[in-house]
Amino acid sequence: MFIYFGFALSLQANALQIGDRAPNFIADSTQGELDFYDWSQNQWVILLSHPGDFTPVCTTELAEAAKLQPLLNKKNVKIITLSADSVEDHLEWVEVINNYKDKTTSTDDLKNLLLGLEGDTDVNFPIISDPDLKVAELYGMYHPKAKPNAGSFGEENKSTIRAVFIIDPKKNIQAMLTYPKNIGRNFNEIVRTLEALQISSKLNVSTPANWEFGDDVIVSNDIPDEDIKEKYEVEEYNVFETFLRTIKQPGYYDGNDARRKRVRN
Repeated sequence: MFIYFGFALSLQANALQIGDRAPNFIADSTQGELDFYDWSQNQWVILLSHPGDFTPVCTTELAEAAKLQPLLNKKNVKIITLSADSVEDHLEWVEVINNYKDKTTSTDDLKNLLLGLEGDTDVNFPIISDPDLKVAELYGMYHPKAKPNAGSFGEENKSTIRAVFIIDPKKNIQAMLTYPKNIGRNFNEIVRTLEALQISSKLNVSTPANWEFGDDVIVSNDIPDEDIKEKYEVEEYNVFETFLRTIKQPGYYDGNDARRKRVRN
């Protein structure tokens, strides 16, 4: 009992957290052997794990990720995904993902995200082969109790959960999202979180509840009232409390609301 408890504490102490440096790894992928640090360079990274190739939810997710590539490329963001399947399975599955993607109609939200952007939307990001779950365990992507954990014939199925890591250009983990195996991820939320992190990092601001790109942002409390207009090049700011002050998102198109929601810098 004591040994088990100590082991559990050790696992908890070593679990990755926001602010930690993302661990480096070398692994086989659909784009050859990949050193994560070398591949990511000085860009933001969205690292996704998926339970398995040729599965319905994962197919819809990677198709959605592929559609977002023109937007993410513009925002200096790379995508990389991972499962325990082989590179050969990954490569064969990519054709299925692209075929599904081309047959589905994009949502209005996705159309708005990609308005005015052009680019290849076939799967151009690497898919890592992690048959021994070494990378998955390094990042805490393997949860043994997560259901379903068996195949249709009852055999054990060791697969990853649906994890999301957003990693900044300095290789620091800035956000972590975790979904169960049977629930598809909301890619609008992933993009929203990414954009909020980029704006916060660039401008030293925070984002309020339910913030979307183009909405007002919160000024840091270490900036005096008298410095706000000059620092952010705004004509006005709102004061709700001494600790809660907002401004229009700096550098954003200041037109009517319908236009404002469709234009991304």
